[in-house]
Order: sequence, then C-alpha cells, then structure tokens
Amino acid sequence: MDGTVILLHGLGRTSRSMAALASSIDAAGHPTRNLDYRSRKRTVRECAEEVSSQLGDLRVGDPVIGVTHSMGGVVLRSLASRFNWQGVVMLAPPNHASSLAAWSSRIAPVRWIMGPACEELGREPHLPDPPKPCGVIVGTRGATLDNPPSWLAAARGLFAVDEVHDGTVSLREAMHPAVTDVAMVNASHTRIMDHPETVALVLKFLATGGFGTAGMEPAEAELRTVSESLTAIGDS
Repeated sequence: MDGTVILLHGLGRTSRSMAALASSIDAAGHPTRNLDYRSRKRTVRECAEEVSSQLGDLRVGDPVIGVTHSMGGVVLRSLASRFNWQGVVMLAPPNHASSLAAWSSRIAPVRWIMGPACEELGREPHLPDPPKPCGVIVGTRGATLDNPPSWLAAARGLFAVDEVHDGTVSLREAMHPAVTDVAMVNASHTRIMDHPETVALVLKFLATGGFGTAGMEPAEAELRTVSESLTAIGDS
C-alpha cells in the first residue's frame, strides 16, 4: 500500500501512545504522521476538524492510510470522505456503541474528566463507513491492571462471560460490515498498539492490504465468534 500513514490515538491518550508503533512503521519505509488531538476537550466531530486542519497541507489526491486506536477510528470515519484514504487498520475501535462508555459517562466525575466524546462513544455512531481495505485488530486480554476502566467493566458485568474483549472494547463492538480482515492478539486495550503481534500485523497490512498469517492464529471458538458477529451485523 502506498501513502502517508496517519496515526490517531484514542480517548484520553496522546500521540506518545502511538510513538513506538509509528517508529516501526517508519522503519519499514512508510512515511508517518502521528497526530495529536484534544480528545477529552471536544466532541468527536470537533476532534475530526482538528485532525483535518493538521492535514490541510496535503495536496488533493495525496494517498493516506489510517492506523488508529480506539476513538481514533471513529474520528477517522468522520473524515472518510475528505481525504484520499487507501485503507485503514483499526486497533480496538468502538465501531458500535461502547457499553463501557455508555455506562461510565453517566458518572459525573467521569463526564468531567473524559469530556463530551466519551458520552458520544456510548451511542451508536452515524458516520461514514471506514475506508477499504479495513483491518480490525481486537485484544482478547480482558480486564487488566494497566487498564483501570476495565475494572469498572468487570465489576458491572458489561461483557458476557464468553465474550471476546480487551477490557474496554469487545469484538462485537469493534466489528463493522466494511471490515475486510480481522485479527486478535492477547493484549489489553491500553497496550494493544505496543504488542509485537500487533506491530507485525500492521506492517503486514501496510505491505499487502491484509493480515495474512503474520499474527497468531485465532482459536476455533474465536473464529466462530467473528463469523457470528459478522452475521449479526449483516442481519441488523
């Protein structure tokens, strides 16, 4: 795949969270732009405008490829029609309403700390489809010590016992009809961008437009879950 790789971090994070992944992508020969936006201060649409202004120096038709984490994928979808996207890799994206965001945004201190975008992520987004090819990487680690919001999700039973999730976003919430390839790694939501298998999968996707066999093979039960999730989305 040709084009500048645009990296977008998640809610409450900064470009530093994507720095190691950006370095790996750059070392593989892909020009990168690892952008910051004020995720805790603005709505999703306002964040998209902030990102759009940073990409204002692109010439019409310049090819770009997205690599996003969590809310960054939603921000990119808001910009899907504005730039010449050649594809996107979305790490743990809340492509459907996030049950954790919906529940936690009802708590006043959380709303104050995380800002208006958190509440928006708890509702079904009415946004353009992500550009194709579209690869989604989902974490399977569940609740972890490095991800405090996952403690809330576990305490409230927001995810089913047998549900694939990274403590914050589930496979079901990450899927979308436009997704062309799916992979799973044993990573938490907080650290998924730094997982070695994630890095290998992203580089494979940038080289070929798909994940191929670069990452670990999902267990048979996980493959069934992916199939069932895609079928459920198609029927909705």
